[in-house]
Amino acid sequence: MQESRRRSRLEQHLLSVDLLYPIVRGAVALVSLATAAFGCAATPSAATLAAPSLAPSTAPAPNTAAAATPSDALVPASSTSGTAGAAPQTADTATASKNPSEPTSPPSPADPASYGFPKDTLILHVGDSFAGSLGVPLGKRFKAAGMRTVLEFETASYVPTWASNPELPKYVDKYRPSLVIITLGANEVELTNPEQRASGVKRLVGKLGGRPCVWVIPPLWKPDTGIFKVIRENSAPCRVLESDAIVQNVARKPDKIHPSDAAREIWADAVLAWLAKERVGAPDRPWELRPAP
Repeated sequence: MQESRRRSRLEQHLLSVDLLYPIVRGAVALVSLATAAFGCAATPSAATLAAPSLAPSTAPAPNTAAAATPSDALVPASSTSGTAGAAPQTADTATASKNPSEPTSPPSPADPASYGFPKDTLILHVGDSFAGSLGVPLGKRFKAAGMRTVLEFETASYVPTWASNPELPKYVDKYRPSLVIITLGANEVELTNPEQRASGVKRLVGKLGGRPCVWVIPPLWKPDTGIFKVIRENSAPCRVLESDAIVQNVARKPDKIHPSDAAREIWADAVLAWLAKERVGAPDRPWELRPAP
């Protein structure tokens, strides 16, 4: 009888525990919800505390020699230079910024002195208003490279103007240029009979005394009717440089014809680079150019 009472009390005790277990679980769930709602750190549950650890007590040290840095890993601020508060760099961008073989901006034009042009030589530049547009910035570059330049241009001038101009032979005799640059023909882009200029082109070139020369055709703002074809076919032994082959999308002044101030600088850089590529030089002719292709 006594044993029976003890068993009955034990069963009642176990029954009470079983009834309390769902209540405790519900209380734990309410605490978790309240924790998430107020942003407090959650207290580990008893199951978490009691769960056995399946990982080894000490993790092996990573092989730093073979481990690769993730591409999106942030570089510590202490390892990079910069202003406080600057945006953090990733490992990729930090490496790229230190790699000189990958410039982040277009390269600057070459220093005129780096081309190895013959110093103390003189370049004579003649022509129309486009000669003025090109000649001023180009002359500055020649001067920076140790050369002298003379620019003679007439705004409203034509091929016959210079072919019959008695001043041209005087310029050649006076300055004895090592190179002559001609920028002419822009005022004749609308000629109905450009073939009539062929003899004038030949006469003009003949007045240069056989000196190395380049006829620079300006960057076109409209199609011509054939004047530059006539120049190409009749200006030997001068070389012909078509500016449209070395500069594109030329910005213009309000007249929509002449290059803007910034475009003139770009044009001059391109002409200078072309001259450096085409000059072969000779002992008595330092500005000798390659034959026309």
